[in-house]
Amino acid sequence: MKRTIHVEAPVQTVFDRLKDPRYVPDGTTMHFEVTDVKETDQGVGTSYNWVSKTPVVQWEGFDVYTEFVPNQRITDRSSSSMAGDITMSFEAEGSGTKLTMESHSRSLWRFPPLRQLADLAKGMTADKFLAAVKAEVEPSAPAETSKKR
Repeated sequence: MKRTIHVEAPVQTVFDRLKDPRYVPDGTTMHFEVTDVKETDQGVGTSYNWVSKTPVVQWEGFDVYTEFVPNQRITDRSSSSMAGDITMSFEAEGSGTKLTMESHSRSLWRFPPLRQLADLAKGMTADKFLAAVKAEVEPSAPAETSKKR
């Protein structure tokens, strides 16, 4: 799953918002609660726990930043094989930022049709998340995402 959006704000502004694992932009329906955040000075090794807020399915995990390059990239590895690795890339684009979110599931979730199911669910969540980040960083601009595989 890969999604890209243009945010009309400097790379550092967008990066600074997204580097905190507790950050959830307004307008996003996140069904998870983030707890036990342990940040490192270097970014790599920052970790946190999360648990689903849905009453039907209790799903929980532990994530850690395995790559952290300021104003360029953050890779978050989850203990959940469906969530897998999520990389957010930040690139200057005109007067703003090209923000890309890419996810790779692990284990059985890598194989069709489970991969397509996971990509569909994660893609819908990523579209909403990226649009909400855009709306919060540049509130007067309409949100657009482009889907890429």
